[in-house]
Amino acid sequence: MSEWQADMRLITKATDGIERTLQAVDATCHSNIWAGPAGDRFREQWAQRRAALNDVRPQPQQITARVKREEEQRLTGGPSGPHASTY
Repeated sequence: MSEWQADMRLITKATDGIERTLQAVDATCHSNIWAGPAGDRFREQWAQRRAALNDVRPQPQQITARVKREEEQRLTGGPSGPHASTY
């Protein structure tokens, strides 16, 4: 197994753990569970942070695809150098 595959497995495992944590926060901050002004403030702030977190969700898949492309290019002697991939 190549080094990047091992790294991606670790990243995927961490991403899954983060997703489970986000879902737990979503479930426990519901207004039926946490009522009142403090809960309202938290939910408002959480909604903003959650939206930002949702924007980064596809990044592990994008990184995996890019690394696979680069590995294939390296193995087949394809393009290399600073313009071979986009970051």
